[in-house]
Amino acid sequence: MVLSTSGAVEKSAESPARGHRPLLCNDDGAIMNLEPPVTANHLREMVRSYAGTPVDALMWCVGDREVYYHDTKVAEVFGRRHTTFDNAGDWRIHENTRSFIESGKCVLATLAEICHQEGLRLVPSVRMNSHYEVDPKSPHHSRFRLEHPEFLIGHPEGYDKGSKEHSIRRGLNYARPEVRHHISAILVELFENFEVDGVEMDFMRHPTFFKLHEAVENSYLMTDMLRRIRKERDRVSQATGRKIDLVARVPPTFSDALRVGLDVRSWIREGLVDVLVAGGGFIPFDMPFEEFVREARGTNCQVYGSLELFRLLHGPTVAPRISRAIAMRYWKAGAAGLHLFNYFAQPTPWKQQLFREIANPQKLEQLDKRYQIDTRRWSPKNWEAYGGAFGSAIPAVQLPVSLVEASGKGPELTLRIADDLESAQAGGSLSETRLRLQFDNYTSGDEIEVTLNGHRLPHGSSSNAGLVEFWNKNSRPDQGRFLEGTIEYKVGCPPLRSGDNTIQVRLNTRNSNVSAPLTLSTLEVAVSYAPE
Repeated sequence: MVLSTSGAVEKSAESPARGHRPLLCNDDGAIMNLEPPVTANHLREMVRSYAGTPVDALMWCVGDREVYYHDTKVAEVFGRRHTTFDNAGDWRIHENTRSFIESGKCVLATLAEICHQEGLRLVPSVRMNSHYEVDPKSPHHSRFRLEHPEFLIGHPEGYDKGSKEHSIRRGLNYARPEVRHHISAILVELFENFEVDGVEMDFMRHPTFFKLHEAVENSYLMTDMLRRIRKERDRVSQATGRKIDLVARVPPTFSDALRVGLDVRSWIREGLVDVLVAGGGFIPFDMPFEEFVREARGTNCQVYGSLELFRLLHGPTVAPRISRAIAMRYWKAGAAGLHLFNYFAQPTPWKQQLFREIANPQKLEQLDKRYQIDTRRWSPKNWEAYGGAFGSAIPAVQLPVSLVEASGKGPELTLRIADDLESAQAGGSLSETRLRLQFDNYTSGDEIEVTLNGHRLPHGSSSNAGLVEFWNKNSRPDQGRFLEGTIEYKVGCPPLRSGDNTIQVRLNTRNSNVSAPLTLSTLEVAVSYAPE
């Protein structure tokens, strides 16, 4: 999102092809939940956690469900119509919101001023829909929804509890002109009344906007709304001389975006958004990110890759390696930058080091990584609550997959490696590469056959000796290692290679005493480099 006044990408010595500071960091506004009073000094401390990093803009979430922390005249201020609160957290948010507003400078105005003083751009983030189940008496439930239940998507007849249609019933229905007008006014007020550097339209929180069977035919309504927002942006920008970016965070494929009513191709072609954040970060390895880059080629729209920290769930040691692999995957595909979601609350030293690493594709080449096949997260079993919204906009991926004994070759999976393994090996910097498979309901009585790019790998060991070798880190390098459902192989290059790798997993023999299916849940390649 580092555009010059001419619209061209500015260059830097660190990352000449990507822009000077190519990271956008989303913050969900959780600081408002701290014990009052949260002050400008607290905000400044938060902003300074990005000092010296390649973060260009803070994408600060202003609230949810049309209830916000800033001094809005067109929507609703959090807690303003409440005198008592059911829990301490809601009271804290209200007190901090009220305190900033009564000081004469609300939290958004204060944060914009601090960000600019500290060398960051501020882009308020607006969640374009919300399907959370919220008590109508809660301050999180807007008057807009309370007074107009007809503005909600609702629950069509014929769909049971647990269906996608039931899950999204609490969201706003953008087929209603009143909804489009209200959300547009909220967005326009942000860049019209505050010294911000743009607005983020977060279409991934939560990604359904119409009744599902009406979404495609109604997509023109959303496109028309964006045309009006862009027109207002152009008016304000021309009057003030400010550069105001329109940022959209959208589902991970064009077809899935259109399925929920977002014609993202048209947005790119018409120049309705300046920055497009592709995907919510849930399936970064498997999503067709290259399609977004190709579509934006020759336009002024910059395409950013999305990283979602909660997707990793591996702790502070492993998460950086997976983040590096995701970042390298995006850089090699032609990303203009990276959008970071849920990374904001991590410890400052950890965050600053990781941000410096993933922002520089040249340095990133020689850092350890873990490439993975994505696992489906939003399946029918968790469509209730708000899961159905994500299930509508995030496609099924390769894993998990259940294995059937002696069923031929078994599932054929594809894993893409963005690192130039061949050059690293030729130059002596590649230390080792390991293929790891993790199974649910795996036992030592199961015989698994794994083939990598046509090369059959040795069987994994499930003996006690193998376990001892694992803990002593002295396993034979040519054998797979078994530990609580995990088989690991040290593989060479070849058969492992840069680009797409084909892995076939076959179940030759299943432990007859276990009736539960044997399911491959995780597959990854760990790439390690020799210390410099």
